[in-house]
This record gives sequence, structure tokens and C-alpha cells, in this order.
Amino acid sequence: MQKESTGFLIDTNVFIAAVKKGWTKTTELVLHLLSNPEFVLVANDVLLAEYERYAKAFDAENFLEFMRLRVTIINPSDDEIRMCRQYFPESEVADAVHAATCLKTNAVLITDDKHFDLIRKAGLIEVWNTSEATRNLLKNI
Repeated sequence: MQKESTGFLIDTNVFIAAVKKGWTKTTELVLHLLSNPEFVLVANDVLLAEYERYAKAFDAENFLEFMRLRVTIINPSDDEIRMCRQYFPESEVADAVHAATCLKTNAVLITDDKHFDLIRKAGLIEVWNTSEATRNLLKNI
């Protein structure tokens, strides 16, 4: 666990897992991140649009509104996106933008999406799956 990082980006698949099936460990993780002022949550305009789409699909608009109160929108530069783009398939431009947001803010990306494996292995950004995030962030709960 990277001790100095308190910034996190919650990928869409984690958002979906948190709202889709009632209360889960992922729901607990996301609420822990949202409820603790020691954590900085970041997103970008693309990610916010993805959250909105799935919040409507899973009747989770209230959850999304709670997130909006805590998430800081940071849009990466074209250079930051270019640095990350090489690690993703052509069809995954949004994932490159999410990674670039983490690069810009030094935030840890929390995702279970395998598209982030290459950038994780390269060490350009720190990527945790939900099991790692739960283990690192909920260990004292």
C-alpha cells in the first residue's frame, strides 16, 4: 500500500458493483472513501457521465448525488492522456482518460477492469483491484 497517497479514483465497474446488488463489501468500500475527509476522490467529466448512466440504470441517483458532494472533477491534459493511451486498446479511450486523471493527481485507481493491467505493470499509475482496496482501506473496520 502506498502510504502517502490519499487520492482515489473509483472506476465505473466499482461504482456499478457498489450500487447494483444491495449492500456489498464494495458498497462498504465506496462509502468508506466517500465518508472520510482524509481521502480525496477524483473523477473526470467522462467518468462522471459513466456514473450518471449507471446511476439511472440501477436507480442509484441518490448515491450519485452523495458522490458528487465528495468527488473533485479533474480533467487531464492532452499530454497526460497521450502518456497513458499506449497502454490501452484503441476502443478504450475512456480508460486512458481515467488513468491520465490518476497520473495528474497521483491518485490510486480502484478497478476490477483488466484493461488497466498494462499500465499497472508499467508502474505509471498505482492500480488496486477491489480486494486490494478493501484489504488496504477497511482493515481497521
